[in-house]
Amino acid sequence: MKAIQIVITIALLLTAGPFPLPAEEEAAGESPSEIVELIKDLDASDPAERLRARALLADMGQEAAPAMLAALETAEEEKAVGLIEVLSFIRYREAAPAVEKIWRESDSLPLKLRAAEALCRFDHNYNRYQGYILSRVRSGDEEDRLLAMQSLGYIGDRRVVEPLVGIFYDQSQPDRVRQAAVWDLAHTPVRESAEALVGMVNDPEIDWFFKEIIIAALRRLAGQGDMAPVVSELLEEAQRFPGR
Repeated sequence: MKAIQIVITIALLLTAGPFPLPAEEEAAGESPSEIVELIKDLDASDPAERLRARALLADMGQEAAPAMLAALETAEEEKAVGLIEVLSFIRYREAAPAVEKIWRESDSLPLKLRAAEALCRFDHNYNRYQGYILSRVRSGDEEDRLLAMQSLGYIGDRRVVEPLVGIFYDQSQPDRVRQAAVWDLAHTPVRESAEALVGMVNDPEIDWFFKEIIIAALRRLAGQGDMAPVVSELLEEAQRFPGR
């Protein structure tokens, strides 16, 4: 039962992510005043309102980005996290200097991690900010480490694969952190992630409990973009199935 609870905890943490499913409302054609209202809703008391605002602003993309960047300058923590999440999602690289300033000046771990994740997605001093997130994986309490793992899972860059594999094989890490590394690979749709997960499936030293999670992660990875044929090819090669 404890093992099942751990799996559910990690799955919820990493699938909850910074962005909900696209909202039903159409964001296209919003007026500047409506964009401002959505930005205000990023720190609404109702979580559903916050999620709706993030989804609509993300859907609007570059159209809303200048207003979001302007709002970031004076935003309190809750709103700043939401703004950075959306700017990161749409990869609005013009926001990098402002986000980097927040990273330098903030004492809030959630805000610093979100800023570092965004800077990685902007490919702005990538190694420095991935290194910062990794440093938070290696120190602090388990919940803080899981928060850092969540940031790694949403970078979406092949450069994150090697350290994720290292975290998984590091048996000094808590089991939940190692499981989070598997789910992070599932959220990084590149060939290197598929190669790593297939290698884990075929590693006789890995416990069956982890293998079930890895198989689920492979299914998740195969459902993204054009990853299905890549995963199938690697599994066929690993099992020495005859080619089609």
